[in-house]
Amino acid sequence: MSARKSTRSRKEVDYGGFDVELDANDNNASSSSRPAKRRKTTTAKTAADADYEGASDTDDLVLDDADLLPRGTVMPHSRSSHRTDNVVPCIGALLKWFGRVKNTRGMPWRHEYDATLDDEAKAQRAYEVLVSEIMLQQTQVATVIPYYYAWLKRFPTIHDLAAVDDIEEVNALWKGLGYYRRASLLLKGAKKVVDDFDGRIPSDIKVLERDVSAVGRYTAGAVCSIAYGVKAPAVDGNVFRLFSRLLALHAPLKSKPVQDIIWDAASTLVSKTDRPGDLNQAFIELGSTICKPTSPLCGECPLQKGCGAYSLLTKLSEEAVQDIEDACSVCEPFPSTGNTVTRFPMKVAKKKARLEASVVTVIRLGPPGAGRMVLMSQRPAKGLLAGLWEFPTVDLKEEATMTAQLDATRSVITGLDPGLGDDEESYTPVVLGNFLHLFSHIRKTYYVVCVDFLSAKNMKVGKNSKWVKETDFGSMNVGKGSEKNAMG
Repeated sequence: MSARKSTRSRKEVDYGGFDVELDANDNNASSSSRPAKRRKTTTAKTAADADYEGASDTDDLVLDDADLLPRGTVMPHSRSSHRTDNVVPCIGALLKWFGRVKNTRGMPWRHEYDATLDDEAKAQRAYEVLVSEIMLQQTQVATVIPYYYAWLKRFPTIHDLAAVDDIEEVNALWKGLGYYRRASLLLKGAKKVVDDFDGRIPSDIKVLERDVSAVGRYTAGAVCSIAYGVKAPAVDGNVFRLFSRLLALHAPLKSKPVQDIIWDAASTLVSKTDRPGDLNQAFIELGSTICKPTSPLCGECPLQKGCGAYSLLTKLSEEAVQDIEDACSVCEPFPSTGNTVTRFPMKVAKKKARLEASVVTVIRLGPPGAGRMVLMSQRPAKGLLAGLWEFPTVDLKEEATMTAQLDATRSVITGLDPGLGDDEESYTPVVLGNFLHLFSHIRKTYYVVCVDFLSAKNMKVGKNSKWVKETDFGSMNVGKGSEKNAMG
Protein backbone atom coordinates (compact mmCIF):
# COMPACT_ATOMS: atom_id res chain seq x y z
CA MET A 1 0.00 0.00 0.00
CA SER A 2 1.43 3.35 -0.96
CA ALA A 3 2.09 5.99 1.68
CA ARG A 4 -0.54 8.63 2.24
CA LYS A 5 0.29 12.01 0.81
CA SER A 6 -0.43 15.20 2.64
CA THR A 7 -3.06 17.36 1.00
CA ARG A 8 -2.54 20.21 3.43
CA SER A 9 -2.69 23.50 1.57
CA ARG A 10 -0.61 26.56 2.26
CA LYS A 11 -2.14 28.30 5.22
CA GLU A 12 -2.18 32.08 5.55
CA VAL A 13 -1.44 33.35 9.04
CA ASP A 14 -1.59 36.87 10.43
CA TYR A 15 1.32 38.15 12.49
CA GLY A 16 1.00 41.06 14.87
CA GLY A 17 3.61 43.54 16.01
CA PHE A 18 5.15 43.30 19.45
CA ASP A 19 5.81 46.15 21.84
CA VAL A 20 9.10 45.10 23.39
CA GLU A 21 10.39 48.40 24.78
CA LEU A 22 9.21 50.63 27.57
CA ASP A 23 9.41 54.38 28.02
CA ALA A 24 12.79 55.25 29.53
CA ASN A 25 11.54 58.52 31.06
CA ASP A 26 10.92 57.54 34.67
CA ASN A 27 11.61 60.91 36.35
CA ASN A 28 10.00 61.52 39.68
CA ALA A 29 7.62 64.47 39.67
CA SER A 30 6.06 64.03 43.12
CA SER A 31 6.52 66.46 45.99
CA SER A 32 6.75 66.09 49.75
CA SER A 33 5.70 68.23 52.65
CA ARG A 34 8.92 67.43 54.43
CA PRO A 35 11.60 70.13 54.06
CA ALA A 36 14.50 69.07 51.91
CA LYS A 37 17.03 70.58 49.62
CA ARG A 38 16.56 69.37 46.10
CA ARG A 39 18.92 69.60 43.20
CA LYS A 40 17.55 69.52 39.70
CA THR A 41 16.42 66.00 38.85
CA THR A 42 18.14 64.85 35.72
CA THR A 43 16.48 63.07 32.88
CA ALA A 44 16.51 59.35 33.47
CA LYS A 45 19.60 57.78 31.98
CA THR A 46 19.99 54.26 30.77
CA ALA A 47 22.98 52.00 31.15
CA ALA A 48 23.32 48.37 30.19
CA ASP A 49 24.74 46.00 32.77
CA ALA A 50 25.35 42.32 33.18
CA ASP A 51 25.33 42.13 36.98
CA TYR A 52 22.51 39.66 37.44
CA GLU A 53 21.78 36.07 38.22
CA GLY A 54 20.48 33.45 35.81
CA ALA A 55 21.75 34.44 32.38
CA SER A 56 20.68 32.36 29.40
CA ASP A 57 22.83 31.31 26.47
CA THR A 58 19.80 31.44 24.18
CA ASP A 59 18.12 34.77 24.84
CA ASP A 60 15.10 35.33 22.65
CA LEU A 61 15.54 37.43 19.55
CA VAL A 62 13.61 40.68 19.60
CA LEU A 63 11.52 41.89 16.71
CA ASP A 64 12.73 45.21 15.33
CA ASP A 65 10.34 47.43 13.39
CA ALA A 66 11.89 46.22 10.14
CA ASP A 67 11.20 42.61 11.11
CA LEU A 68 7.46 42.84 11.81
CA LEU A 69 5.84 40.05 9.88
CA PRO A 70 2.46 40.88 8.36
CA ARG A 71 1.71 37.46 6.91
CA GLY A 72 3.24 33.98 6.82
CA THR A 73 2.93 30.63 5.11
CA VAL A 74 2.99 27.07 6.29
CA MET A 75 5.27 24.99 4.06
CA PRO A 76 4.47 21.28 4.44
CA HIS A 77 7.67 19.28 4.90
CA SER A 78 8.82 16.10 6.59
CA ARG A 79 10.63 15.70 9.88
CA SER A 80 13.46 14.04 7.99
CA SER A 81 14.26 17.39 6.39
CA HIS A 82 15.72 18.43 9.74
CA ARG A 83 18.33 15.67 9.80
CA THR A 84 22.05 16.22 9.42
CA ASP A 85 22.47 14.12 6.25
CA ASN A 86 23.35 17.15 4.12
CA VAL A 87 25.71 18.59 6.73
CA VAL A 88 27.88 15.51 7.28
CA PRO A 89 29.71 15.77 3.91
CA CYS A 90 30.72 19.35 4.78
CA ILE A 91 32.42 18.57 8.11
CA GLY A 92 35.85 18.20 6.50
CA ALA A 93 35.54 21.63 4.88
CA LEU A 94 34.45 23.11 8.21
CA LEU A 95 37.49 21.73 10.05
CA LYS A 96 39.83 23.01 7.33
CA TRP A 97 38.23 26.45 7.60
CA PHE A 98 38.63 26.38 11.39
CA GLY A 99 42.29 25.46 11.02
CA ARG A 100 42.82 28.68 9.04
CA VAL A 101 40.90 31.04 11.32
CA LYS A 102 41.18 29.61 14.84
CA ASN A 103 43.96 32.01 15.88
CA THR A 104 42.55 35.08 14.18
CA ARG A 105 40.96 36.50 17.33
CA GLY A 106 43.95 35.69 19.55
CA MET A 107 42.18 33.56 22.16
CA PRO A 108 44.88 32.41 24.62
CA TRP A 109 42.82 29.41 25.77
CA ARG A 110 42.86 27.79 22.32
CA HIS A 111 45.51 25.11 21.92
CA GLU A 112 45.96 22.06 19.73
CA TYR A 113 44.53 18.94 21.33
CA ASP A 114 47.33 16.61 22.38
CA ALA A 115 46.22 13.03 23.08
CA THR A 116 49.69 12.20 24.47
CA LEU A 117 49.31 14.47 27.51
CA ASP A 118 49.15 12.69 30.85
CA ASP A 119 46.09 12.91 33.09
CA GLU A 120 47.51 15.80 35.13
CA ALA A 121 48.22 17.90 32.03
CA LYS A 122 44.77 17.19 30.56
CA ALA A 123 43.17 18.19 33.87
CA GLN A 124 45.09 21.49 33.78
CA ARG A 125 43.80 22.09 30.26
CA ALA A 126 40.30 21.35 31.51
CA TYR A 127 40.69 24.01 34.23
CA GLU A 128 41.88 26.60 31.70
CA VAL A 129 39.00 25.78 29.33
CA LEU A 130 36.49 25.93 32.20
CA VAL A 131 37.71 29.38 33.25
CA SER A 132 37.47 30.68 29.68
CA GLU A 133 34.01 29.20 29.14
CA ILE A 134 32.59 30.69 32.34
CA MET A 135 34.06 34.10 31.50
CA LEU A 136 32.73 33.95 27.94
CA GLN A 137 29.12 33.48 29.03
CA GLN A 138 27.27 36.61 27.87
CA THR A 139 30.63 38.41 27.43
CA GLN A 140 32.58 39.27 24.30
CA VAL A 141 35.91 37.63 23.53
CA ALA A 142 37.86 40.91 23.43
CA THR A 143 36.59 41.79 26.91
CA VAL A 144 37.45 38.39 28.36
CA ILE A 145 41.08 38.08 27.18
CA PRO A 146 42.74 40.45 29.72
CA TYR A 147 40.60 39.00 32.54
CA TYR A 148 41.65 35.48 31.55
CA TYR A 149 45.35 36.41 31.72
CA ALA A 150 44.90 38.12 35.11
CA TRP A 151 42.94 35.19 36.49
CA LEU A 152 45.54 32.56 35.56
CA LYS A 153 48.32 34.76 36.89
CA ARG A 154 46.62 34.86 40.30
CA PHE A 155 45.08 31.35 40.19
CA PRO A 156 47.31 29.30 37.84
CA THR A 157 45.82 25.99 38.98
CA ILE A 158 42.49 24.84 40.33
CA HIS A 159 44.21 24.18 43.69
CA ASP A 160 45.20 27.85 43.90
CA LEU A 161 41.61 28.91 43.29
CA ALA A 162 40.13 26.39 45.73
CA ALA A 163 42.42 27.70 48.49
CA VAL A 164 40.64 31.08 48.49
CA ASP A 165 38.46 31.67 51.54
CA ASP A 166 37.25 35.21 50.86
CA ILE A 167 34.89 35.75 47.91
CA GLU A 168 36.10 39.36 47.91
CA GLU A 169 39.42 38.23 46.46
CA VAL A 170 37.65 36.48 43.60
CA ASN A 171 35.24 39.36 42.98
CA ALA A 172 38.16 41.79 42.82
CA LEU A 173 39.54 39.97 39.78
CA TRP A 174 36.06 39.72 38.27
CA LYS A 175 35.27 43.42 38.73
CA GLY A 176 33.96 44.93 35.50
CA LEU A 177 33.28 41.57 33.86
CA GLY A 178 29.68 41.42 35.05
CA TYR A 179 27.47 38.52 36.11
CA TYR A 180 29.36 38.22 39.40
CA ARG A 181 27.52 35.06 40.33
CA ARG A 182 29.70 33.26 37.81
CA ALA A 183 32.78 34.02 39.90
CA SER A 184 31.27 32.65 43.11
CA LEU A 185 30.08 29.50 41.33
CA LEU A 186 33.51 29.00 39.76
CA LEU A 187 35.07 29.21 43.22
CA LYS A 188 32.51 26.79 44.62
CA GLY A 189 33.10 24.39 41.74
CA ALA A 190 36.88 24.51 42.23
CA LYS A 191 36.52 23.57 45.89
CA LYS A 192 34.28 20.66 44.91
CA VAL A 193 36.79 19.37 42.36
CA VAL A 194 39.68 19.58 44.81
CA ASP A 195 37.74 17.99 47.66
CA ASP A 196 35.98 15.20 45.74
CA PHE A 197 37.99 14.62 42.55
CA ASP A 198 41.59 15.08 43.70
CA GLY A 199 41.84 18.38 41.85
CA ARG A 200 41.03 16.93 38.43
CA ILE A 201 37.94 18.14 36.61
CA PRO A 202 35.87 15.06 35.68
CA SER A 203 36.13 13.85 32.09
CA ASP A 204 32.69 12.23 32.35
CA ILE A 205 30.28 14.80 30.96
CA LYS A 206 27.35 13.64 33.12
CA VAL A 207 29.41 13.72 36.31
CA LEU A 208 30.83 17.13 35.46
CA GLU A 209 27.41 18.63 34.80
CA ARG A 210 25.83 17.01 37.84
CA ASP A 211 28.49 17.61 40.49
CA VAL A 212 30.38 20.80 39.64
CA SER A 213 28.87 24.25 40.20
CA ALA A 214 28.74 26.67 37.27
CA VAL A 215 28.71 23.80 34.75
CA GLY A 216 25.68 23.22 32.56
CA ARG A 217 25.20 21.02 29.53
CA TYR A 218 27.03 23.33 27.13
CA THR A 219 30.00 24.00 29.41
CA ALA A 220 30.37 20.30 30.25
CA GLY A 221 30.43 19.43 26.54
CA ALA A 222 32.95 22.16 25.76
CA VAL A 223 35.35 21.22 28.56
CA CYS A 224 35.19 17.47 27.97
CA SER A 225 35.54 17.67 24.19
CA ILE A 226 38.28 20.32 24.09
CA ALA A 227 40.40 19.12 27.04
CA TYR A 228 39.74 15.38 27.04
CA GLY A 229 38.74 14.59 23.45
CA VAL A 230 35.32 13.27 24.49
CA LYS A 231 32.75 13.09 21.67
CA ALA A 232 30.22 15.36 23.38
CA PRO A 233 28.27 18.22 21.77
CA ALA A 234 28.58 21.83 22.97
CA VAL A 235 25.67 24.01 21.86
CA ASP A 236 25.69 27.67 22.92
CA GLY A 237 23.52 30.54 21.70
CA ASN A 238 25.51 31.05 18.49
CA VAL A 239 25.38 27.34 17.70
CA PHE A 240 21.63 27.22 18.29
CA ARG A 241 21.22 29.95 15.69
CA LEU A 242 23.61 28.16 13.31
CA PHE A 243 21.77 24.85 13.61
CA SER A 244 18.34 26.44 13.22
CA ARG A 245 19.59 27.53 9.79
CA LEU A 246 21.45 24.35 8.90
CA LEU A 247 18.32 22.32 9.67
CA ALA A 248 15.83 25.00 8.47
CA LEU A 249 14.00 24.88 11.80
CA HIS A 250 11.44 27.67 12.02
CA ALA A 251 10.16 27.43 15.59
CA PRO A 252 10.99 29.09 18.92
CA LEU A 253 14.56 28.14 19.87
CA LYS A 254 13.68 27.64 23.52
CA SER A 255 10.91 25.14 22.84
CA LYS A 256 11.75 21.61 23.97
CA PRO A 257 11.19 19.98 20.53
CA VAL A 258 13.65 22.40 18.91
CA GLN A 259 16.19 22.02 21.71
CA ASP A 260 16.00 18.25 21.40
CA ILE A 261 16.39 18.29 17.61
CA ILE A 262 19.43 20.58 17.73
CA TRP A 263 21.19 18.75 20.57
CA ASP A 264 20.57 15.42 18.81
CA ALA A 265 21.92 16.83 15.55
CA ALA A 266 25.04 18.19 17.27
CA SER A 267 25.56 14.81 18.96
CA THR A 268 25.29 13.02 15.63
CA LEU A 269 27.83 15.27 13.96
CA VAL A 270 30.38 15.20 16.78
CA SER A 271 30.19 11.40 16.85
CA LYS A 272 31.49 11.29 13.28
CA THR A 273 34.83 12.99 13.93
CA ASP A 274 38.04 12.18 15.77
CA ARG A 275 38.42 15.89 16.58
CA PRO A 276 35.35 16.66 18.73
CA GLY A 277 36.92 19.65 20.47
CA ASP A 278 37.90 21.26 17.18
CA LEU A 279 34.48 20.56 15.67
CA ASN A 280 32.63 22.14 18.59
CA GLN A 281 34.91 25.17 18.47
CA ALA A 282 34.44 25.37 14.70
CA PHE A 283 30.66 25.50 15.12
CA ILE A 284 31.02 28.20 17.77
CA GLU A 285 33.45 30.23 15.65
CA LEU A 286 31.25 29.89 12.58
CA GLY A 287 28.20 31.08 14.50
CA SER A 288 30.14 34.01 15.95
CA THR A 289 31.85 35.30 12.82
CA ILE A 290 30.04 33.98 9.72
CA CYS A 291 26.50 32.86 10.52
CA LYS A 292 25.73 36.10 12.36
CA PRO A 293 22.24 37.22 13.48
CA THR A 294 22.11 39.82 10.72
CA SER A 295 24.09 40.05 7.49
CA PRO A 296 25.43 36.47 7.56
CA LEU A 297 28.38 35.85 5.23
CA CYS A 298 26.89 32.87 3.36
CA GLY A 299 29.42 33.17 0.54
CA GLU A 300 32.25 32.42 3.01
CA CYS A 301 30.49 29.61 4.87
CA PRO A 302 32.06 26.14 4.56
CA LEU A 303 28.66 24.58 5.35
CA GLN A 304 26.78 26.42 2.62
CA LYS A 305 26.14 23.29 0.52
CA GLY A 306 24.55 21.53 3.48
CA CYS A 307 22.54 24.47 4.84
CA GLY A 308 18.78 24.02 4.75
CA ALA A 309 18.05 27.73 5.11
CA TYR A 310 20.40 28.60 2.24
CA SER A 311 18.81 25.97 0.01
CA LEU A 312 15.44 27.68 0.46
CA LEU A 313 16.84 30.74 -1.32
CA THR A 314 16.74 28.86 -4.61
CA LYS A 315 13.80 26.53 -4.10
CA LEU A 316 10.68 26.44 -1.98
CA SER A 317 9.92 23.37 0.12
CA GLU A 318 6.38 23.01 -1.16
CA GLU A 319 6.60 19.42 -2.31
CA ALA A 320 3.91 17.13 -0.98
CA VAL A 321 4.99 15.17 2.07
CA GLN A 322 5.30 11.56 0.95
CA ASP A 323 4.13 10.13 4.27
CA ILE A 324 1.78 12.18 6.41
CA GLU A 325 3.07 10.35 9.49
CA ASP A 326 6.46 11.91 8.79
CA ALA A 327 5.07 15.45 8.49
CA CYS A 328 6.88 18.02 10.63
CA SER A 329 4.76 19.30 13.51
CA VAL A 330 7.45 21.54 15.01
CA CYS A 331 7.91 24.37 12.51
CA GLU A 332 5.67 27.40 12.50
CA PRO A 333 4.75 29.54 9.45
CA PHE A 334 7.64 30.92 7.45
CA PRO A 335 7.53 34.66 6.73
CA SER A 336 6.28 35.18 3.19
CA THR A 337 8.54 38.23 2.84
CA GLY A 338 12.28 38.57 3.27
CA ASN A 339 13.46 35.37 1.59
CA THR A 340 16.84 35.21 3.35
CA VAL A 341 18.53 32.88 5.81
CA THR A 342 17.80 35.43 8.54
CA ARG A 343 14.25 34.10 8.64
CA PHE A 344 15.91 31.55 10.89
CA PRO A 345 15.81 31.27 13.81
CA MET A 346 12.19 32.26 14.31
CA LYS A 347 11.87 35.68 15.88
CA VAL A 348 9.81 35.85 19.04
CA ALA A 349 8.73 38.62 21.36
CA LYS A 350 11.10 39.04 24.27
CA LYS A 351 9.55 39.18 27.71
CA LYS A 352 9.39 42.67 29.12
CA ALA A 353 11.84 43.27 31.91
CA ARG A 354 10.19 43.78 35.27
CA LEU A 355 10.25 47.26 36.79
CA GLU A 356 11.94 47.86 40.12
CA ALA A 357 12.96 50.88 42.17
CA SER A 358 15.47 51.46 44.95
CA VAL A 359 16.34 54.44 47.13
CA VAL A 360 20.09 54.79 47.60
CA THR A 361 21.28 56.82 50.58
CA VAL A 362 24.82 58.16 50.27
CA ILE A 363 25.93 58.93 53.83
CA ARG A 364 29.13 60.95 54.04
CA LEU A 365 31.01 61.49 57.28
CA GLY A 366 33.37 64.41 57.91
CA PRO A 367 34.25 67.58 56.04
CA PRO A 368 35.09 67.47 52.33
CA GLY A 369 38.58 66.22 51.65
CA ALA A 370 40.72 63.13 51.45
CA GLY A 371 39.65 61.95 54.89
CA ARG A 372 35.89 61.99 54.34
CA MET A 373 34.20 58.60 54.82
CA VAL A 374 31.19 56.98 53.18
CA LEU A 375 29.05 54.15 54.49
CA MET A 376 28.99 50.94 52.42
CA SER A 377 26.88 47.80 52.85
CA GLN A 378 27.51 44.33 51.44
CA ARG A 379 24.74 42.54 49.58
CA PRO A 380 23.68 38.97 50.51
CA ALA A 381 25.82 36.09 49.27
CA LYS A 382 23.03 34.91 46.93
CA GLY A 383 20.80 36.73 44.48
CA LEU A 384 21.20 39.90 42.46
CA LEU A 385 24.73 41.38 42.70
CA ALA A 386 25.62 38.74 45.28
CA GLY A 387 28.38 39.75 47.68
CA LEU A 388 29.03 43.16 46.13
CA TRP A 389 29.23 46.42 48.05
CA GLU A 390 26.81 49.32 47.65
CA PHE A 391 25.55 52.42 49.38
CA PRO A 392 22.73 51.61 51.83
CA THR A 393 19.79 50.72 49.60
CA VAL A 394 16.08 50.30 50.27
CA ASP A 395 13.99 48.51 47.64
CA LEU A 396 10.54 49.95 46.89
CA LYS A 397 7.82 49.43 44.33
CA GLU A 398 8.09 50.45 40.68
CA GLU A 399 8.55 54.14 41.52
CA ALA A 400 9.29 56.26 44.56
CA THR A 401 7.55 59.50 45.51
CA MET A 402 9.53 62.21 47.23
CA THR A 403 7.99 61.18 50.54
CA ALA A 404 8.95 57.54 49.97
CA GLN A 405 12.53 58.53 49.15
CA LEU A 406 12.93 60.58 52.32
CA ASP A 407 11.24 57.93 54.45
CA ALA A 408 13.66 55.33 53.09
CA THR A 409 16.62 57.56 53.94
CA ARG A 410 15.24 58.15 57.46
CA SER A 411 14.95 54.37 57.96
CA VAL A 412 18.62 53.94 57.05
CA ILE A 413 19.71 56.66 59.48
CA THR A 414 17.45 55.25 62.21
CA GLY A 415 19.21 51.92 61.77
CA LEU A 416 22.51 53.66 62.54
CA ASP A 417 21.20 55.75 65.45
CA PRO A 418 17.51 55.48 66.48
CA GLY A 419 17.53 58.87 68.16
CA LEU A 420 19.18 60.56 65.21
CA GLY A 421 16.65 59.21 62.71
CA ASP A 422 13.78 60.93 64.51
CA ASP A 423 15.68 64.22 64.90
CA GLU A 424 14.77 65.95 61.66
CA GLU A 425 16.70 69.06 62.63
CA SER A 426 20.04 67.24 62.90
CA TYR A 427 20.48 66.42 59.22
CA THR A 428 19.29 67.66 55.85
CA PRO A 429 18.75 65.14 53.03
CA VAL A 430 19.67 66.31 49.54
CA VAL A 431 17.76 64.63 46.71
CA LEU A 432 20.23 64.22 43.86
CA GLY A 433 17.82 62.80 41.28
CA ASN A 434 17.31 59.42 39.67
CA PHE A 435 18.52 57.32 36.79
CA LEU A 436 17.42 54.14 35.02
CA HIS A 437 19.82 51.19 35.11
CA LEU A 438 19.25 48.19 32.84
CA PHE A 439 19.98 44.65 33.91
CA SER A 440 19.24 41.86 31.46
CA HIS A 441 15.94 41.07 33.17
CA ILE A 442 15.25 44.17 35.28
CA ARG A 443 14.67 47.87 34.59
CA LYS A 444 15.65 49.42 37.89
CA THR A 445 15.29 53.10 38.75
CA TYR A 446 17.70 54.31 41.40
CA TYR A 447 16.63 57.35 43.46
CA VAL A 448 19.68 58.91 45.09
CA VAL A 449 19.61 60.88 48.34
CA CYS A 450 22.75 62.28 50.02
CA VAL A 451 23.18 63.08 53.72
CA ASP A 452 26.28 64.65 55.30
CA PHE A 453 27.35 64.33 58.94
CA LEU A 454 30.39 65.92 60.57
CA SER A 455 30.79 63.12 63.13
CA ALA A 456 29.51 59.60 63.73
CA LYS A 457 28.12 60.52 67.15
CA ASN A 458 26.32 57.39 68.40
CA MET A 459 26.12 55.66 65.03
CA LYS A 460 26.58 51.89 65.01
CA VAL A 461 27.02 49.98 61.78
CA GLY A 462 25.96 46.36 61.28
CA LYS A 463 28.29 43.44 60.57
CA ASN A 464 27.68 43.74 56.81
CA SER A 465 28.41 47.49 56.69
CA LYS A 466 31.52 49.59 57.14
CA TRP A 467 32.92 53.10 56.78
CA VAL A 468 35.46 53.51 53.99
CA LYS A 469 37.40 56.50 52.75
CA GLU A 470 35.64 58.22 49.91
CA THR A 471 38.89 58.06 47.96
CA ASP A 472 38.99 54.25 48.37
CA PHE A 473 35.59 53.69 46.79
CA GLY A 474 37.10 52.92 43.38
CA SER A 475 38.98 49.90 44.75
CA MET A 476 35.88 48.24 46.20
CA ASN A 477 33.92 45.43 44.55
CA VAL A 478 30.79 47.24 43.49
CA GLY A 479 28.30 46.88 40.65
CA LYS A 480 28.03 49.39 37.86
CA GLY A 481 24.87 50.84 39.39
CA SER A 482 26.78 51.77 42.55
CA GLU A 483 29.53 53.33 40.44
CA LYS A 484 26.93 55.57 38.84
CA ASN A 485 25.48 56.43 42.23
CA ALA A 486 28.94 57.52 43.34
CA MET A 487 29.24 59.82 40.34
CA GLY A 488 26.11 61.62 41.48
